[in-house]
Amino acid sequence: MIKKIIIALVLLGIVGGSAGYYMSQKGHDETADATAAFVATSDDIVQEFLDDLPGSTTKYVDKVIEISGPVFEVMKTDGKITGVKISSDEFFIVSCTFQESPAEIPEGEVSVKGVVSGFNGDADSMLPGGTLELNRAVVVTK
Repeated sequence: MIKKIIIALVLLGIVGGSAGYYMSQKGHDETADATAAFVATSDDIVQEFLDDLPGSTTKYVDKVIEISGPVFEVMKTDGKITGVKISSDEFFIVSCTFQESPAEIPEGEVSVKGVVSGFNGDADSMLPGGTLELNRAVVVTK
C-alpha cells in the first residue's frame, strides 16, 4: 500500500514539475498578433491618466493598446533599438519598450502597439505631466 502511494506521489511530482517547466518556458504572446483593445494618441492617453488615474488604470493596464504620435526619442542599447518615446510635449510621454528590436523607427509620426504596464505622473504638480509605460511593443505598419 505504501509503495503505491509513493509511486503516485512521484508521478504527481513529475506531472506537476513538467507543467511548471512548460509554463515557465512559454514566454509571452506575440504583441504583433494581438488585436488592440484601444487606439489613442500619445497626448490624449497621458491626459486621460492625469484626469482619472484609478479609472484609466482599470481600463488600460495589462491591455494591448495602439498609440500614435510624434517620435520624441529613440532609445538604443549596443546599437540596437530597444524603445521609443512618443510625444509632442516633453511632459506627456508614452515610453515603449520593444518585444523585438525593430530595424528602424520611421521619422515623424509612429504607431506602436503594446501592453500597458503602468503610469508615472502627477496632475497636481507644478509641471503636470506623466509617462505611460508600454511594454512588449511592436511598430505598427499601415
